[in-house]
Amino acid sequence: MEPIFSSADILKRLPFEGSRFREVDYVWRELMENIITTKKILIVTKNKGLVEMLIECVKNLDVVQKGLNAYLEGKRASFPRFYFLSNDELLEILSETKDPEKV
Repeated sequence: MEPIFSSADILKRLPFEGSRFREVDYVWRELMENIITTKKILIVTKNKGLVEMLIECVKNLDVVQKGLNAYLEGKRASFPRFYFLSNDELLEILSETKDPEKV
């Protein structure tokens, strides 16, 4: 999802989902950095609050996914030819709207 939310146009259209994604991304990167630093995953997984933090990340990702799907369905309703594209293909097109050659 990182390439999706690195697009300024999509972030502009989905600011709430973008902020939720950044929160999850930050938590994930911090967790991976902690694992790399300690080099012992069993120690990292014993941290208090880790399970609750990951559960919250899953909830946030669900919110992001639902918002992204609603956005794509809105685009499909506006441009019926988008119904023939997968979500990945449509996201690729929408993230490249600044470069007509890529579209």
